[in-house]
Amino acid sequence: MIVLPSTITNICFGGDIHGAFDLILYKIKQYDIHDTAIFLCGDVGFGFESYNCYKDSIIPRMHKVLKKYNNIIICVRGNHDNKKYYDGKLINTKYVKAVSDYTIVNVCNKNILCIGGGTSIDRMYRIGENNKKLEQYAHYHKCSIEDALEKCSLYYWEDEIIEYQPKVTERVDIICSHSAPSFCYPTDKGGIVMEYANYDETLLEDIQKERETLDLIYNDYKDTISHWYYGHFHQSMFQEINNVKFRLLDIGELIQHVDDNYIW
Repeated sequence: MIVLPSTITNICFGGDIHGAFDLILYKIKQYDIHDTAIFLCGDVGFGFESYNCYKDSIIPRMHKVLKKYNNIIICVRGNHDNKKYYDGKLINTKYVKAVSDYTIVNVCNKNILCIGGGTSIDRMYRIGENNKKLEQYAHYHKCSIEDALEKCSLYYWEDEIIEYQPKVTERVDIICSHSAPSFCYPTDKGGIVMEYANYDETLLEDIQKERETLDLIYNDYKDTISHWYYGHFHQSMFQEINNVKFRLLDIGELIQHVDDNYIW
């Protein structure tokens, strides 16, 4: 469990940013967000640049704003994130934390369960782009594909999916995930998914498994949670189902959590 300091007195949740870190910094300034834990619901974008780029440029730039406003960003893994960055160690600073799957964050007397992972509907295209990039890197650096795989930033990671873990012993008040249970919006596959499925014979089956895994997670925690925040689907929607408030966040959308309603 990660316990955030008592100086953090607010919680908010954000949708996918796909590497647009400056967008979050802009919104912090725009809305004067301070003393806040900001949970990003996956597809943060870690992995598309080198680690040195994050360490030497992006993270220090974020720190300047986060320190000024006393905010902490908690990053949950999406399908468009490299899982190696979400080990709870590689990116774990005072102000920016990429947490491992099923990490519990305690803040404002709430236990928030962070569940990473999802299925990329465009994975066949991304696999093809990966192969091209690896071949180019190996040729240019005169190394093997295996060496290139260790050093080259990529577009897709095979360990992207959600993995079920048994119910934790701690009480959980809020769930923050990338995807959502099958009964949450959207419940249909949509035209773009069906189009990609024409070139990916197991895509529809894998998407169904993803949503069913989150159904299992919902059944584990439905008696204690009051809210569930998620991203992934690039839309905005609020639903209340069996006394749980489900909130789908659009790309770059940011919402402050309060027990009864929403401010942003």
